Amino acid sequence: MLTAVRAPAPVSTADSMIWLFHSLPLVFCLGPGNTVSQTSSSPLIVNRALGESVTFPLKFSAEENVTSITWLHNGISITFIQLNEKQSPLKYVTDPQRKNRLTVTDSYSLQLSNLTMADAGFYKAQKTTVSSSVLSTYDLRIFRRLRNLQVVTHIERPSNVTCEIHLTCSVENPNDVIFRWQISGKTLLREANLTISWDPKNDSEETYTCIAENPVSNSSFSVPVQSLCKDVINEESEHMDIKWIIIVFSLICIVIIVIFVWLLVRKGRLTGFFHLSTRQTQSPGNTVYAQVTPANREAHLLHVNHPSPCHISC
Repeated sequence: MLTAVRAPAPVSTADSMIWLFHSLPLVFCLGPGNTVSQTSSSPLIVNRALGESVTFPLKFSAEENVTSITWLHNGISITFIQLNEKQSPLKYVTDPQRKNRLTVTDSYSLQLSNLTMADAGFYKAQKTTVSSSVLSTYDLRIFRRLRNLQVVTHIERPSNVTCEIHLTCSVENPNDVIFRWQISGKTLLREANLTISWDPKNDSEETYTCIAENPVSNSSFSVPVQSLCKDVINEESEHMDIKWIIIVFSLICIVIIVIFVWLLVRKGRLTGFFHLSTRQTQSPGNTVYAQVTPANREAHLLHVNHPSPCHISC
């Protein structure tokens, strides 16, 4: 039977007596003349994922003559079991906030479901007998499961010979996460960042794998290096092809224009065009002077001094 004990806001005398009754075994076991021992010098570490459940096992035998068992979380009682040879054990939940998530098994182990980050800490099972008390201690650590593992790539070409690849591994919740890089099952580096110098002439395909781990989960992501370098080289080749196409097209246009002009000059069309343009640029009001040579002048005088017979008769 599992009974939940609530502590309302106004604490009554009856409730106070119940809480005191639950604490009496702990007080008595620590009193004078009683021996307190622990099953192990160090607590048992228990790793669990957020939202899942945990069971703290408790070793128990009838020969121990245990009268009560108290489960504590960080020193505060959360469950109390009163044992009686003649009656069924009485089980109480002394932490009302966890009553729906706490369960005590038939072997008096403690089960806690739907774990939250507040549930982390030290748990103790205190078995009390007439003359002694034995403690079993557990250290519960709660982690988030890894999600959204990603690898960011950055590629550089410092020379035409090598391809430099920078790989960065990341997860959504990086707390308490260990990163490592593997190739062919062998660990290369235990960090999130990895730099690789790759020869594009190398035909062998090598895959680098990033592995992220925490105590409750792990995730991996693989990167084929050769394909990354080929993509960059192909992209650079495409840019070079476009540049060469532009250069060749420009040269072809220039050659066509030069040939066309040369053909016009050869047929004389271009010369006539320039000559006509020159005449049109001259002003219509310009005067053209004719020069008379001395020989022409003598002929004119002779004609005046010796008139013709026709001229005399007339």
